Amino acid sequence: MPHRRLFLFASGLLLVVLLAACGGSTNASTSNSASSTPTTAPTTAPTSAPAAMIQTATVTVKGQSITVLTDAQGKTLYYFTPDMPGKSACTGGCAQAWPPLLFSGSGSPTSATSLPGTLSVLNDANGNQVEYSGYLLYTYSGDTAPGQANGQGLFGKWFVAEPDLVSYVVRVATVTVKGKSETVLANAQGMTLYYFTPDSATNIACTGGCAQAWPPLIFKGSGSPEGDAPLSGKLSTVNGANGVQVEYNGHPLYTYSGDTAPGQANGQGLFGKWFVATPSLAA
Repeated sequence: MPHRRLFLFASGLLLVVLLAACGGSTNASTSNSASSTPTTAPTTAPTSAPAAMIQTATVTVKGQSITVLTDAQGKTLYYFTPDMPGKSACTGGCAQAWPPLLFSGSGSPTSATSLPGTLSVLNDANGNQVEYSGYLLYTYSGDTAPGQANGQGLFGKWFVAEPDLVSYVVRVATVTVKGKSETVLANAQGMTLYYFTPDSATNIACTGGCAQAWPPLIFKGSGSPEGDAPLSGKLSTVNGANGVQVEYNGHPLYTYSGDTAPGQANGQGLFGKWFVATPSLAA
């Protein structure tokens, strides 16, 4: 009898152990299943686009509100009339007073607003300097906060850069004429402009083959042509055999095929009838 009880007790104990082992196996299986459940991958934050280098703002210039280009910090941007497309005339100490707007990214500089002109980069003595439709851009050390335009008109050569700068058909340039530095009128690409003494305000004497050697400055816009700096004379147009040609103080304007780069004035005095057009050219 004691043996039978001992046997039953041992059998019961074995059953409890087996059940406990099965239970442990079940829990372990559940735990392993939970740990193998895929987790959601972390979401990668989208890469933000590079900040625009150019913005526009309204500033007060000599009592008048105008829209100008600014850098990313809102400081007014300027252009320098002695500059030529592809060449800066403001370097060294000048560039300390008028810091050039430099581009350090890849591709092309961008604007926060749509502009009628084109932004590009010129690698020159100042580094990778930003251009707007052929005009190199600078800030001014005399502007200490956004909204200022203290450099406007300084020395008759520094002017605020406006979005419609692209529409200017005449620019003021500095060229060497017979060994002497002289301020002249140039086209948007910086090529020296000339006038022809046989012309008059209403009669074009240079047409046909002459106009191939001396391409007339043609106006394709609306309204009146504009210059990139204040001029003492008047820009207008005459509709003649060459098309709608730009005049300055009644003198039809031309470039010269013998000039192959900005800054040249190889046509000066040719045939005693061709002369560089200067801002002081009288009517």
